[in-house]
Amino acid sequence: MQVKVYVPKIVEIPSEYLPALAKRAADSLGERAHEIPATRGHLVRQAVQDGLLREFDHLIGEDGTVDLVCDPGMEIPLELDNKTLTLVELLEALQYKRTWTEMKSSAEAA
Repeated sequence: MQVKVYVPKIVEIPSEYLPALAKRAADSLGERAHEIPATRGHLVRQAVQDGLLREFDHLIGEDGTVDLVCDPGMEIPLELDNKTLTLVELLEALQYKRTWTEMKSSAEAA
């Protein structure tokens, strides 16, 4: 019998890499990035694909996908000011260091 197990491990991704990782993760999802909640998994899997976490290279499949989850059971969406962010909103927040209230206000004004 084969069983896939996931062992908890803490990884460090420098904050200065997060906007670029969020951008590439959003780009890979295309239009769906506007509706899919952002998770730590999106950022970590992108970091593995980008070669920032070499210890996980063995988790990259032949098709380029990364077989890795970050939260037991399901991936927990990232939030800002108690609001779940999409990948596009996360990217905006990281690039411009804006609060959700500022982002919401500018979106409503447009």
